[in-house]
Amino acid sequence: MADVIYRKLGGIDVSVFALGAANFGGIGSSRKLLGQGETEAEAHALLDRAVALGINLIDTAGTYADGASEAIIGTWLASRGAAMRDRVLISSKVGLRGGLGRQHVFAEVDRSLARLRIDTLDFYLAHVPDPAAPWEEVLDTFQALVRAGKVRRFGLSNVAASDLWRCAAPRSGGPVGFGWVQNRFNLLEQDDVHNGVLEACAKLGLQYTPYSPLAGGLLSGRYAITGGIPEGTRIGQRRDLYAKAWTPENAARVEQLKSMAAAHALSPSGLATWWLVHCPFVTSILVGARSPEQLEQLVTEALNLPTNEDLWRSLTSTQEQ
Repeated sequence: MADVIYRKLGGIDVSVFALGAANFGGIGSSRKLLGQGETEAEAHALLDRAVALGINLIDTAGTYADGASEAIIGTWLASRGAAMRDRVLISSKVGLRGGLGRQHVFAEVDRSLARLRIDTLDFYLAHVPDPAAPWEEVLDTFQALVRAGKVRRFGLSNVAASDLWRCAAPRSGGPVGFGWVQNRFNLLEQDDVHNGVLEACAKLGLQYTPYSPLAGGLLSGRYAITGGIPEGTRIGQRRDLYAKAWTPENAARVEQLKSMAAAHALSPSGLATWWLVHCPFVTSILVGARSPEQLEQLVTEALNLPTNEDLWRSLTSTQEQ
C-alpha cells in the first residue's frame, strides 16, 4: 500500500483519512438506534487497524450513541498504553443538543474529556449552528476553551457560507484556534461547490474536512437505487439524511461510477474516495467502516491509484451532468 498522506489542519499534521466513530455503540446521534452500531470489541478492532494503516485522526461527538462512542474510544486509549495518546489525535463535537451557549459548552467538553479519558481535545467542533447563540459569542466560548487548555483547535460543522463570513467579521485575522469546516460532501452531494462554502474557505484560509464520502453507502454500488429505500439497511435507518439523494439521476451516476471503477480494478467506494483525496480543497476525509477489512480496502484502493487528472475530471463532470 502507498504511504498515507498527511496534511496540515490548524498547523497540526493529520492523515488524509480520519476514522469516523459515529457508529460506535449506535448509529449517529439517534437515540432510537442505540446499540445498533459497532460493539466495543468491533470498534476497538477498527481503531487498531486505523492506526496500523497510518490514520492518526479519530472523529466523534458527544451525542454519538449518547456518549458511548466517546467512552468506547476512551477505553481503547486506556487499554493501549500512554504511548497511543501521543500517536492519535481526537476530534469531538458539541451543540447538536443543548445549543452552543457558553455554560453548556463548558459542561459538555468536560463530559467529553472524562469519557475519552484525556486532558485535552486536539480538535473541537460546533456540531451545528445555534440560532440562539451569536457566532461572536460562540467564538469567544471556544477561544476560552483553548486558553483553558481543554481544546487545541476548533472548527464548525454543517455550516453555510454566511456563517463563515459572520465568524470572520468580528476580528481581522480571525479568531485564535479557528481553523476548519466539516460539512457533508461527496460525488453525489456537492452543495458546497455552489453555495459559497468552498469559496469562503478559500478566501478565509480555512481547511475543509468532508464527511459522508460515500453518501451513506449509495456510492458503494451495493444499492439498487429504485423504488423506496430498503428497510433493515444502514441507509434505511437514517433515511431522513439520505432520502434527498435517492433519485433516478443518482442511480445513473452510480452506474457510471461502477463502470469507471471496474476499468481501474477498484471498487466504487475506493474510486469515490480517491476522487476526494485529490480534490484540491480537501484536508482530511472522514471515513467509516463496519470491519477492519473494509477500512483497509477503502484506504488501500484510494491511495494506490496514482494521480490521474483525466480520470478526476471525468468523475467530476459525470456528477455535474
